[in-house]
Amino acid sequence: MGDDAVVTKPPRRWLPIILGALTFVIVLAGLGAVVGDWALRNAEMRSLITQVEESEAAMGALQQGVQDVAAAYESKLPLDDQEQAALDTELETLASQARDAIGAAGDDVAGVRWLLWHREIGAAQEAYLAHNRAWQAYLARAAEDPAEFGRQQDLVNTTFVEAESSVRFAVPVAPLFDIDQRVDAIFAPPPMPEGSGQQA
Repeated sequence: MGDDAVVTKPPRRWLPIILGALTFVIVLAGLGAVVGDWALRNAEMRSLITQVEESEAAMGALQQGVQDVAAAYESKLPLDDQEQAALDTELETLASQARDAIGAAGDDVAGVRWLLWHREIGAAQEAYLAHNRAWQAYLARAAEDPAEFGRQQDLVNTTFVEAESSVRFAVPVAPLFDIDQRVDAIFAPPPMPEGSGQQA
C-alpha cells in the first residue's frame, strides 16, 4: 500500500475581507447613531428655545407695558383718588392679560417633546417651566393688587437663575441653529426697570 496523501484545505482568503467589511459596517452604524442623536438633540433644543423665547417675549411685553403706564401717569403726580383708581385698573388689566399670555406660552414650553435619554433637555424644560409658573403666580397677585409690581419677586428671580444653569447644561456640543447665541440672548436681560419687582 502506498502512503495516504495529506489533503490540505486552501486558505480562506475571503475571511479577512468579510471581517473587515463587517467591522466597517458596525463602525459606520455606530457613527450614524451618534450623529443622528446629536442632530435630534439639536432639533429638540431648538424647539425648546423657540418656545422659551415666546415666553420671554410675553414677559418683556408686560414689563414694557408697566413702564408705559407708569410714564403716562408720572406727570400727574401726586395722583388724586380718581387717578390712582384709573392707574390701578390699567395695571390690573395688564397683569391679567400678561398672566394669560405667559400661561399659554408655558403650555407651549411644556408641549416640547424629547427622547427619554435626553434627560438634560427635560431638566431644562422643567426648570424653565418653574420660572414661567413663578411669573404666573406673581401676575395673579398683581391682578388683585397692583402694588405687587413694586415688590421684590424673589421666586421669579431665583427660578430664572436656576433655569439658566439647566438650559445652558442642555445645549449640545457643537450646537446648531445658533442655539448657543439664542441662549445667551435669553439670559442676558435688560436692567430691571425702576420700580419693578422682577428682573427676568
